Amino acid sequence: MKKCPNCGTVLADDNARFCPACGRECPTSAPKPAPQPAAPPTAEPDAGPLVGDKNLINDSTIVGKQENYEASNITIHNNITEDHSHMTVVCAVSGKRIYLDHSVVCPQCGKQVALEYYIERSKRCETCEEEARGEFRTTAARITAEGPLDAARKRQLDAEAERLHLDGESRMAILRSLQQQTPVRNPKLSSLQEAELETAVGQLKRTDAPEEQAKAMETLAVLHDLTANYAAEYWYFLARAILEPEAAVKSYEEELTDIYWQRYWGFLAYCRIGSPKGSAALERVRTAFGEHEDDIRLAEAAYYLARGFESSDQTMIRRAGTIGGQIRREYLSQPLIEVHDALRALMDNDMSPEGSFDAGQLFVLLAVFRAGKQIDRLRAERAAQEAAARAEHERQERERAAAEQARRERQAALAAERARRLERELGRPEGQKPKPESADAPAKAFAGFDTPVLPEKKRGGWKRTAAIAVGILLLILIALFLIPAPDSLQ
Repeated sequence: MKKCPNCGTVLADDNARFCPACGRECPTSAPKPAPQPAAPPTAEPDAGPLVGDKNLINDSTIVGKQENYEASNITIHNNITEDHSHMTVVCAVSGKRIYLDHSVVCPQCGKQVALEYYIERSKRCETCEEEARGEFRTTAARITAEGPLDAARKRQLDAEAERLHLDGESRMAILRSLQQQTPVRNPKLSSLQEAELETAVGQLKRTDAPEEQAKAMETLAVLHDLTANYAAEYWYFLARAILEPEAAVKSYEEELTDIYWQRYWGFLAYCRIGSPKGSAALERVRTAFGEHEDDIRLAEAAYYLARGFESSDQTMIRRAGTIGGQIRREYLSQPLIEVHDALRALMDNDMSPEGSFDAGQLFVLLAVFRAGKQIDRLRAERAAQEAAARAEHERQERERAAAEQARRERQAALAAERARRLERELGRPEGQKPKPESADAPAKAFAGFDTPVLPEKKRGGWKRTAAIAVGILLLILIALFLIPAPDSLQ
């Protein structure tokens, strides 16, 4: 009976050319031909490069013993041709069919696996490697849960790693992953954590102190990692939107999370980086958390204020006031009460950010409503108006002082003139009349008065009296001629 030289399968037909089990070509038992004289060696340039080539997978065509070959994976032993190009196996890791010469048998499980899934360092396939790591992880978790890693526990872990044939790198990676597991987050804060939260919030509200803000952000991040408290989450995501808006936007877009406060303050982070995507963030909050109707209204009012104060758009500011009047304070989430009170104080001040606000309301105005630029603009306008008023007042004061100085100078001149006249009067000889002043002389005034004293005019004399009498007589005569005489005289 004829057997396959590769797998040993017994062939039913002695003249069969290929093995039905592995597909390897089997030599026939034909009689050997008579020896012939040796032919001179001829160059076969096509045979050399194809022998052992693992890149070409084609059908083999074999014609005779000394013919050219058009297939890969061909081995020649004493003029006997063997073709392995069609021999395939199934990889035990990936489940894909691969060529036999691209696979290896795992010494641990005895399965045929592809070379890419075989770990040379541990001499086994990836499946066996993962099973060993999982077993070591279970043992390490049990040992580390019993207490700190002392010398005895370390020896147990080393013995287990040696039994499982794990290298030091894999062993340390598993131990680090066990030590860095996130603890269970408690929604309730301890008294120490409450004190830390209160201190961090106080530091955050001092918006003009960068060092304190950094400390507050660090404290809030620790509380966020260790706890799941509602108030701590509120202040953490609010502080991140204020102090780290770029990182907040990045995590908001990359993380698919349902954390309420991270979604709620998304619009504020967009506003702080100047992105118009804040409205889309509000729409996502409304879609995911539509039951928090008053919270969402407050977020919309804050968004309108942030946009309006940034661009001095009074339409947006008035719209925020309209929405603010529809918010029901008793239905708000507890941490948002302070934001709502600041909005009400702003509405009572006719939506002007200049006024008397307490520290908490001022923090909301500057950090959440972004009224800083509007306050600076209003202060600049008010300073300009005050400067103009001061300049006008100073001008009026200068004009008043100049008029007062001119009046005093006139009074001094009049007093000096009166003194000169008095001196002339006293120096005139007795019985001599004072020299009459000409009619063209300027009017004089008494010292201390602005009203001028005009010189008396001389009367007309007898000529004037005679002219008046003649005129009267003429008027009487005219009247007599004009009045008709009575009938008795006619």
